[in-house]
Amino acid sequence: MRYSEKWGDRMGGAESFHAGLFYVWWMFINGFLSFFEMRFLQDMAGARRRISAAVCLFASCALTFLTMYLQSSELCRMLLHTGLIFCFSVFAMKFKVFEAVAPAAVILTLYSFMEGFQNVLMSRLVEKSMSEQMGIAVQFAVTGVLAVLTAGSLCFIAKKSASMRKERESSYRHVLDDLDEVKRRNERYLAFQHDIDNHLLVVQGLVREKRYEEAEEYYGNLKVRSDSLAAGIHTGNLAADVLLKEKAGLAESKGIKVSCDVHFSRKFFIEDADLCTILANGMDNAIQACMKESQEKREITVKAGMKHQFLILNMTNTYNAPELKPLAVGGADGSVGGLLQESDYGVGLRNIKRTVEKYGGTMRAERKQGKFCLRMMLCLEPSAKGASLSDKEK
Repeated sequence: MRYSEKWGDRMGGAESFHAGLFYVWWMFINGFLSFFEMRFLQDMAGARRRISAAVCLFASCALTFLTMYLQSSELCRMLLHTGLIFCFSVFAMKFKVFEAVAPAAVILTLYSFMEGFQNVLMSRLVEKSMSEQMGIAVQFAVTGVLAVLTAGSLCFIAKKSASMRKERESSYRHVLDDLDEVKRRNERYLAFQHDIDNHLLVVQGLVREKRYEEAEEYYGNLKVRSDSLAAGIHTGNLAADVLLKEKAGLAESKGIKVSCDVHFSRKFFIEDADLCTILANGMDNAIQACMKESQEKREITVKAGMKHQFLILNMTNTYNAPELKPLAVGGADGSVGGLLQESDYGVGLRNIKRTVEKYGGTMRAERKQGKFCLRMMLCLEPSAKGASLSDKEK
């Protein structure tokens, strides 16, 4: 919202006091908006650069004064404004150039809307018959209200963006914890495998000396250690094995019956972190839903396999929420059910959807006949190394 000539034209030979008042007001409005623009960019970057922000704020005010003094065109002011935003984003906030486009576009869109709205409104007011003092007061009021609305919009967008970023970070931390567990279990397994020959020598020596009870006890201890290291679920992917074992164990401890029929292929590649995001969020949602059921009805089924280059993954759990209204696409019997719309997704489903779409896939979530069904299809690229997944296909 920069210097406006609408009332300046009408004032003609206005007193220098009024001209000075205009300059001071526009400098204040520009500084106010620039402060919130810099704050918005810092919130989007998740960092604070107070000195850099102060320098850019001073530069913005100086450019405002210069463009008002030289009566620069609107295009020139817009270009200078855009350049200042990009410079602050890239050099101060360390955005990559393409990352700076989105927040800059938000600021410039709001600015353009505000400037256009102000110009239209002031054009209408100029046509009205009112005193010079009233015209100045009206213009100050309009610009002040628009500036406050623009600043509030920037704060709201920044808050929503921060909330979404925290959701993603929470999901990623959860996945990283699962991957750390996979790594620790793999290290313990390798250590046990390294020592297995020595353990067998001990058992062999005890048998040779006919100390059968001690040999049996030693073997029993080895089996306990071996069972604790085994995932118990074999999907062809170590990360999926450990994750599903942990989630299945948690579910069974809550009285939930879990059935897994999951097979991945070494021929096609999917990142372990992405696979864990899908499985972890899906299982967490299923466990939470099952806890609303009576214990004898709690059940989770996980099925996955390859069909050509597509990974088909289905997760089903018993679900009963009579307090919910039927969805837009429901059954003819009027029961609670139907296809979930994206607006119905919680954090977990949004994380799954984002991951599925990363692989050009689709996701469908629906409630029907007392069950919640989550169906996903991912298009996987052929794996160069084939180190992550097994050759077993469904």
